[in-house]
Amino acid sequence: MTKITFYKGLNVIGGTFIKVETDEAVLMFDFGFTVMRDIDSNVRLREGHIPEDYVRIGRLPAADGIYEPDVAEKIGCVPYGMAEKPHFFIISHMHIDHMGGLDMLDPDIPVYMSMDSLRLYRKLCNQGEFTYRAHKNCIGIPYGDNFTVGDIRINVLPIDHDCTGATGFIIETPDGNIAYTGDYRFHGLNPEFTEGYGETCHDVGIDIMITEGTTASWDEFDMLTLEKPDEMPRTEYNLIDEVDEILCKASSLVIINPYERNVGRVHNLYKLSSQHERKLVLDNAQADYLGEFFPEDKLYVYSDTVGGRPVPAGAELVSRNEILANPQDYVLQMPYRNSYELLDLGSVAEVYLHMDGYPLGDYDPSYPKMQSLLEKAGIQYVRLGLGGHAIPYYLRHMIDTISPKCLIPIHSQRPENVNAENIGFRILPKEGQTIFLDKKEIHI
Repeated sequence: MTKITFYKGLNVIGGTFIKVETDEAVLMFDFGFTVMRDIDSNVRLREGHIPEDYVRIGRLPAADGIYEPDVAEKIGCVPYGMAEKPHFFIISHMHIDHMGGLDMLDPDIPVYMSMDSLRLYRKLCNQGEFTYRAHKNCIGIPYGDNFTVGDIRINVLPIDHDCTGATGFIIETPDGNIAYTGDYRFHGLNPEFTEGYGETCHDVGIDIMITEGTTASWDEFDMLTLEKPDEMPRTEYNLIDEVDEILCKASSLVIINPYERNVGRVHNLYKLSSQHERKLVLDNAQADYLGEFFPEDKLYVYSDTVGGRPVPAGAELVSRNEILANPQDYVLQMPYRNSYELLDLGSVAEVYLHMDGYPLGDYDPSYPKMQSLLEKAGIQYVRLGLGGHAIPYYLRHMIDTISPKCLIPIHSQRPENVNAENIGFRILPKEGQTIFLDKKEIHI
């Protein structure tokens, strides 16, 4: 009998942590953070105590078999390596709400992800993008391949999301098949990935589908009554066209703030900037990510904010003074952490394009601060973002394509809104609840 226990990420966006246990192994996914109101950046993290402190305040789960002995002892759990069965993780993609807790795990626990996710994770670690330590036992699996631990086989398939390396999984157990979608959309650079994942799941036959439902979070509605939109939502290609129009009119510096882990978008912005005979100048971290996946792109790095962090080999440094002298020759990526640079660049900056970079929205205390700073610098603000999640109709389309026996929506503030016609039944689990899969029969 296969047991599926739901720990976190059910009625919130992010922080998913679910355990699948069979006779021979324990699989867990994902291991990230939600936005927490009781996390205060003014409170200093205690060196050497971060994992147990995060468990105690509820940011991470108190679960057996995943933490190193001294942490497990403090939180009253069985440490990794002392449980009866092998434990391992799969991670769907490199967004903080899905992988932010990796550095808190026992360093020896195996963590599987797509090969592209592993490439991105290594670059994130190279740039110091972790709280505690880089996880050393990460294993990359090429798309289309599978691996087995005990009696659980995991199939690793590409899916389209606004993060390089995003993955949908098919989990095969002796009792039946489970689809875990991770996060997905149909309006990105590769919608065929998402369609292909759904079709593969349908062909294999899915007993339990665990799907995200982010866009169902905002209002009450009946998903079964939704009609197909006359037009697709704005796509990544539409967004690039909109930037193209701005660059056609701009006579001075254009500043962008994209989400750094959406490397495909940055690559398209590089190509577009080149077409306009402008150099796309990047923060060194963004240049590191771009160079990993698109080595053909010439890398330009803004020298005034490097601050001792690693710069990719072969990158050309561009200074503030060079940009001030010839602002019409550049598009400059400016992450929020470097925003005080805008005070010196405001005299030549024509527009600031906020393209899903941090801070994403007005729920974040930094968002009004960013807008205030732009106003003080005299820079026009344009929001030019694009969601990373399928709109409700296409959530339903995915579920109907897969046609699972049992639908379990998570990663949503209103999972009860997520529904479809081609399902057997739906379960809305509570934290700590376990359901059972026994010879393709589901029991609550």
